[in-house]
Amino acid sequence: MIPSLPNAVSTASQGTAQTLNQLRTSVDTSRLLEALSQPDSAPSLMVGELLTAKVADQLGNNQLAVLIKNALFTLSLPQGTHLPSDTLNLKVVSLSPTLTFQLQDGGKETPPPQDSSVAVKLSTASRYLTTLLSTPREGANAAEAGATAKHLPLQLDAGEHPPEQLAKQLQLNVKQSGLFYESHLKDFSNGLHPLEQLKQEPQAKLTLTMQALDEGQKNNNVVKPQLQELGHLVQRQLDGLEQRTVQFQGLAWPGQLMEMQIQQEPMENERQGDGQEDIPVWNTSLSLALPALGGMGVRVRLVGQSVQVSFKADDEDTSQLIRQHAARLRDGMEAAGLTLAGLAVSQNESAAE
Repeated sequence: MIPSLPNAVSTASQGTAQTLNQLRTSVDTSRLLEALSQPDSAPSLMVGELLTAKVADQLGNNQLAVLIKNALFTLSLPQGTHLPSDTLNLKVVSLSPTLTFQLQDGGKETPPPQDSSVAVKLSTASRYLTTLLSTPREGANAAEAGATAKHLPLQLDAGEHPPEQLAKQLQLNVKQSGLFYESHLKDFSNGLHPLEQLKQEPQAKLTLTMQALDEGQKNNNVVKPQLQELGHLVQRQLDGLEQRTVQFQGLAWPGQLMEMQIQQEPMENERQGDGQEDIPVWNTSLSLALPALGGMGVRVRLVGQSVQVSFKADDEDTSQLIRQHAARLRDGMEAAGLTLAGLAVSQNESAAE
């Protein structure tokens, strides 16, 4: 994932010395939008940062549901403010005690003539997504749910299955993660995706309907867990679209925790094939702590049929062991039809200190 800038602060944990009262005396209040709610895993924001918000829904009572950095916020709109479009240009003016934005594209504006005004009614799908992404997490597991919302469960057993079978299982994990459910629905309608595989995805196992959403307050014990699960999936889909990244967390084999990240790099014109088309570049990062070898991170970069591998180990003896067996890695790559274009082995800086 792309790290935040050093001076970026989380909207959920840090603030500024400037109070809201000070803001109201220094800024035109008719242009201030306060955040009434924000997601558990809020994106990093900085005071003075300029950003674009997409209006997802108008909730009534001068409240808006907007998407900021692919995260859903509910904002309080000043009385009499006319929205020029469904896209707002905002500036972050305060992080604490209340996250507050300043409208940059006009604030109060003269409303258009009545005969040219258009009544906006958000689609059912928009209201559906708004409900999902704004469903609060409750209880002791709220922080844990926010921390793991971006990770998908990993189901592998490297101790029992050969590499070929593990590769197929990982591919199945990705396909059935729910991240591509809508694409699979489209393929199914065109006869390109089996129904049985579609039924294995998380969305297909839920029983949520618009009626269930409307009656959610009456059936909290039944509906809310499904709302939270589906909300997690939608947020993962939004993160995947923005970052082109899929993250997994689980057991590589019984008792062995592992984290994996698969990311597609942005296309660059200089990476071209014979047909003058960009060659997709994929990065896979793996981190785990092995009983005998200690903590280790591996990064694999695939460009066409060429592979670059870099290891970072906590233990220098482990680094030496990897170097000694580099030929086995190269032979294994060749057997799979790949070329080992580069191998780097180093020790983690934190471990070396």
